[in-house]
Amino acid sequence: MRANASIAGRIGLLLLFLIVFASAIGLTYTYYIKLVQSDSLAEVKSATVHGYERTLRYSVQSMAAALSDAMTKARERGDNPVDVLRRTINAVRYDNDGYYFVYDLNGINIVHPLDPAFQGTDRLNHHDKDGVPYISILASLVRSGGGYVSYSFHKPGETTPLPKLAYAEIIPGTDFWLATGIYTDNIQNEQEKLAARLDGHINKALMIVGVGVFITLVFFVLPTSLYMVSGILKPWRQMERELRHAQKMEAIGIFAGGIAHDFNNILGAISSCSELALEDTPEDSPVREDLYHVLKAARRGKNLVKRIKTFSQRTELTKTTVQVRYTVQECIQLLQTFIPATVEVRLRINAPTAQVKADPDQLLQVLMNLCTNAEQAMRGMKGLLEITLDMETLDTGHAAPLELPAGRYVVISVRDTGTGMKPVVMKHVFEPFYTTRKKSGGTGLGLSITQNIVRLHGGHITVDSAPSRGSTFRVYLPCSGMAEEVQEKQIRSALQRGNESLLIVDDDDDLAYSVGKLFTRLGYKVTSVTRSKEALELFRRKPHAFDLVLTDQMMPNLTGVELTRELLSIRPDLPVIMYTGFEGTGNLSRYPKDWRKVGVAAFFYKPFDTAALSAEIRTQLDKHKKHRSTAHARSDH
Repeated sequence: MRANASIAGRIGLLLLFLIVFASAIGLTYTYYIKLVQSDSLAEVKSATVHGYERTLRYSVQSMAAALSDAMTKARERGDNPVDVLRRTINAVRYDNDGYYFVYDLNGINIVHPLDPAFQGTDRLNHHDKDGVPYISILASLVRSGGGYVSYSFHKPGETTPLPKLAYAEIIPGTDFWLATGIYTDNIQNEQEKLAARLDGHINKALMIVGVGVFITLVFFVLPTSLYMVSGILKPWRQMERELRHAQKMEAIGIFAGGIAHDFNNILGAISSCSELALEDTPEDSPVREDLYHVLKAARRGKNLVKRIKTFSQRTELTKTTVQVRYTVQECIQLLQTFIPATVEVRLRINAPTAQVKADPDQLLQVLMNLCTNAEQAMRGMKGLLEITLDMETLDTGHAAPLELPAGRYVVISVRDTGTGMKPVVMKHVFEPFYTTRKKSGGTGLGLSITQNIVRLHGGHITVDSAPSRGSTFRVYLPCSGMAEEVQEKQIRSALQRGNESLLIVDDDDDLAYSVGKLFTRLGYKVTSVTRSKEALELFRRKPHAFDLVLTDQMMPNLTGVELTRELLSIRPDLPVIMYTGFEGTGNLSRYPKDWRKVGVAAFFYKPFDTAALSAEIRTQLDKHKKHRSTAHARSDH
């Protein structure tokens, strides 16, 4: 009896432990799944609102363009364009409860399908039931390119005002603006339906997993159960980390595409003006070396956005054989420009002929990031920055902890005697946006980019640090062999000259000035225009006054693609060269991957190589002359 009681007690304790353990697992799983549910609902609501906003904007823009064309044709026929506008608006509806309405810039209603009595009245100072002067707000927004406003208005056939989101934009070529909207109770209803469906799926998932965990714990022993619990929780944590990482990568990608155009415009102006200065500088002048450094820095600046995009998108690299010694020495030269005198820079080259397969600019970026990080750790104190280039052969036992295959590796070490790092900081030091220097302007991207570049090159980076003992970063890159020490010579191509007439179109004043002055110096007759519509009007008046057009792609009013289509419709044989500083992706109107189909003769990225651009202009002009001569000979024949 006592033995049976003892066994029953143990079984009872075991069952109690299993129940508690199963409950703990269920609660933990529920907690994490609810976190995911909460984030998902927030994303769904945000995405729904943004989706409706984009739909409103695209709808108004499409309708405005169609109305502009219809009114233009009405003027050509001698009809009243306002009558065409009113007939069209009264006949068109947006969604179930929506409609379009038109006002002029002074707030006079031109047409309102729901309330015809508004037509011809001044409603600029009209307020909704909450006191929102929505007509005045929309009229103000359209002057700056269009915008959204929320107000209250009744649906067709109803008298009770409901919340409404509207978007307005000017009708091109007129003084009227077009608007439409959607009642946001529809958006709320859709969000509630999506939330209910998601909640049902989450609850079903919780039930299935709960039953499965309970059965597993009942029929398996405790060690197996503990192993299973660990297996369930670990993927959730990993998935959460991956989600955060993906969101940060997306943010970097958006950042890179957003700054690329203006950034490359600035670099383009710097490159062109530097080329101009080189042309005026004697060969024996010490200033020429400084100007070469300016041009070299501009080219590296062009690669900055590409590096960030590579980091965010994890794209494949185009690698070449790089002798690491020269990259390290180039890094030292750049460091001398900003490293304070209180920091001693020491270089140890133990593998002078070691080579790796890498992108030279990416490799230099790795070294500069590590050295800049080291300098910041020693800022305000005396210290030592030591860069060592070594060669190591790793067997399987030493390579496995580094997640590398066995073999020969080039090892670049960057050591400093700065403040060092605590273990908690070292744990997060390679995470994107993690920084301990926010007050001094740190972004938390330097070491993240460094780690990503090293991984893309098949290598690994480690860090060894302790408070008050400094830090040592080691970069392992697969060795591709040894090479003879051959210095590369810098060759600068000559600029091609000419005497033809060029039309340069760029909305950036600095770049239009520098490029125009450069080609004027090369003998061409240059006309620079900073507005695409003005360039089109000038070309229409004198279609044969220009031998070639050089245009930017990203411009207001007419993009380079749209301008090219208009120019070629007037003169199909015109050579057009297009360039852009935009590094994003998208359809032809944003990023002309298919530029040849538009009729563009050649395409460049800013900041472009001046010698290559001048050579391409010369090639296109010579090709055009040859084509005209051949056509003329055939005509005579």
